[in-house]
Amino acid sequence: MASHGSAEARALLEKLRAYLERRYEIRIVGLNRLERGVYRLDRKEGRSWVARVFPVERAVERVQGDAEVLRFLEEHDFPAERCARPDPVSAPGGRGVLVTEHIAGAKAEPNQTTLRTFATMLGRLSSLPAGSGEVAREAGSLHHYSPREGGPRNELDAAVSWLDEVEDRVPARGRAVLESLREQVARADDCHRLPEALIHPDPVLKNLIATPDAGHVLIDWTGAGRGPRLASLAVLIWASALDKEGWSPERVDAVVAGYGSHVHLRQDELTRLADVMRNRRLVFACWRYRHTVISGKTPDGSEWWLSSDELVEAIAARARTTFQRSLEKT
Repeated sequence: MASHGSAEARALLEKLRAYLERRYEIRIVGLNRLERGVYRLDRKEGRSWVARVFPVERAVERVQGDAEVLRFLEEHDFPAERCARPDPVSAPGGRGVLVTEHIAGAKAEPNQTTLRTFATMLGRLSSLPAGSGEVAREAGSLHHYSPREGGPRNELDAAVSWLDEVEDRVPARGRAVLESLREQVARADDCHRLPEALIHPDPVLKNLIATPDAGHVLIDWTGAGRGPRLASLAVLIWASALDKEGWSPERVDAVVAGYGSHVHLRQDELTRLADVMRNRRLVFACWRYRHTVISGKTPDGSEWWLSSDELVEAIAARARTTFQRSLEKT
């Protein structure tokens, strides 16, 4: 892919600018890349927009599903980004493009107050009435990992495919890490038969915007839909717990308090929390393993992305205990 500052990248940006100006009859005075495939559009008149440009491999119907989820959230006054127009989805050259209103603000601070607020939002999301159509589509996996998106099982299947892809490149002396990852994926918990709800596939702080009026808005709903509520919550607990010192019990407590204000987890969810929490870090480890092998190196097991099970167990144990205590008080 061309670097952001290259002539090719600049030419692509200009093509995107010209297309959006024609499509929506607007004048764009500023177009800046926020991250891969995501651009801020400053318009001459009106609020800024965000354009999400997806790979041609992602079906336009999936992008339309993203827009349907956003409309559902707006109907229920949930703090999420809003579609910029009634017709926010188009497909120039076969690539789905979704335009939403830009959320003014800054990245949310990783403190206990913010994390409790974030978890409260996630609990409220899990409590919304069941939607229909694309709002009820299978969800729980990241579109970056699973080409089919869908539920947690698809992410795990993608992890297996990455290991298969590089298996022949791994020398006999370095196969221990490969086999360990294979075993972990084989026994991973795919959340089968756990309670489902409307979920955000990637509830981490980079997707939470603190607005000037002291509110918070959750962005990047790509691939959102109906899936195991524990899968989404486990991502938030894991990501929130980690800090420079290792992990913070107080941050875990903040997440539990927020989420528990809307949802009481079932006993089977509490029992399976540690196993479900392993999934996203395990999939990430398989992705990093593939990348490392392709680059000509053989992982030896000391890599930072091979997180310890002890850490997962400690964080999950704290969350279980705090959830159970809150249940005893009710």
